[in-house]
Amino acid sequence: MNVTWFDHLFFFIIGIVFPAMAFLSERPKEEDEENYRNGLPPKKHIYYSNSLMLFIGALMVLTLWNVTYRSFDTLGFILPVMDTMVIVLCGIIIAIYAADTLFSYFQAKKSPDNITEMGHIMPTSWDDYRHFVILALAAGTCEEVIFRGFMVNYVRELFSGSIYATAIALILPSAIFAVSHLYQGWFAVLKITAISLLFGGIYILSGSLLLVVVIHVFVDLVSGAMLVMMSQRNKH
Repeated sequence: MNVTWFDHLFFFIIGIVFPAMAFLSERPKEEDEENYRNGLPPKKHIYYSNSLMLFIGALMVLTLWNVTYRSFDTLGFILPVMDTMVIVLCGIIIAIYAADTLFSYFQAKKSPDNITEMGHIMPTSWDDYRHFVILALAAGTCEEVIFRGFMVNYVRELFSGSIYATAIALILPSAIFAVSHLYQGWFAVLKITAISLLFGGIYILSGSLLLVVVIHVFVDLVSGAMLVMMSQRNKH
């Protein structure tokens, strides 16, 4: 992979501009919470507009690969190499999400008000959820193309002269990906950083986007459904 100015420009947009926007849109102070929520558009508009931005970002990556005559195999459009470490990392991700889901369930049962913390963006009804599915599919697919497919390859090539190139290519995209979710709060950023490192490890070891896309979509769909069920339970 020969890095071009297109790669630098795209990295600047995804790696600097988007995280900066996420930082500036950090959750409002408690006293401004009600006004903030009242000023938001309907959730489905947020879901579809975010999905569109993700699709555009992924399309930019695919276009970049096409105009630079790169093999899409290098992006990760191949079947994964399944070895013991890849399977272990997949198991760890599933275990972390299962533990986090159980923790959220018991926290919501103990303090029902906690379930509304992300209610301005996450689905709290099945009507919300059917629109949220589009976002889950877009996020699970497009974010992996952008942050794993493009960014891991870009950073690894950028630091190809260093013995730490692979480590940097694993850590830097994970940090950027996590910070871009700052609107969910700092605790979520820490959790997403850990998950993103595992996703990066699976991608690097397997050479494929397939596993990370499937797992990402699955956990987003399950997380959204669990939040709806907990919200519905608290209403009764």
